[in-house]
Amino acid sequence: MCFSFEVSLATGLFSWSIGLFLLTKKLTKQARLKVYFLLIFSSMQFADAILWYNKMRRNNINYYTTSVLVPLILAIQILFNIYIYNEINNRFVDAAVWSFIVYIFIQSNGYSVKSCNNYGSPLWGNWKMTLIDLIIFSLFIFYPSINGLLLGVFFMIISINVFGGVSGSGWCAISNIGALTYLYKYYNKLL
Repeated sequence: MCFSFEVSLATGLFSWSIGLFLLTKKLTKQARLKVYFLLIFSSMQFADAILWYNKMRRNNINYYTTSVLVPLILAIQILFNIYIYNEINNRFVDAAVWSFIVYIFIQSNGYSVKSCNNYGSPLWGNWKMTLIDLIIFSLFIFYPSINGLLLGVFFMIISINVFGGVSGSGWCAISNIGALTYLYKYYNKLL
């Protein structure tokens, strides 16, 4: 999530444009799955754009975007990485995944509000992701990539510290960096 309607929308369109462009190319199965994940991950920018466009008004648009759309996008990221990309079939992992997804829905239930300092992105249901929340979520969405995990946690920690408890600005940065990285990595191989 970014810090304004325009930046959120531009980031979503930028990431999706690159992702859709790459999907028109002959990619390996693994590369194609990574691009699909980028599209899911950067979909959060469109939820953010809805919240910004709505000016965080306490109405049904805010409530359903915050309580349904945001946690749904977060959950799909986890489900995609664990079950589709990594094809994990383990009861312990199942219990952990579904417990955390329920936790996400509970935490983000309510209305999004502007962060206290007007520099960060909206707080989903007034939920300030803790470092533990961030690490667990990052483990689920970046497993088994240690580089992805470290990059994700790094950007989220920076945005939490810079933007006063708002992790969403890290989403914005990771969406842009991920799109550019995949464009460079996969398009260069196709030339």
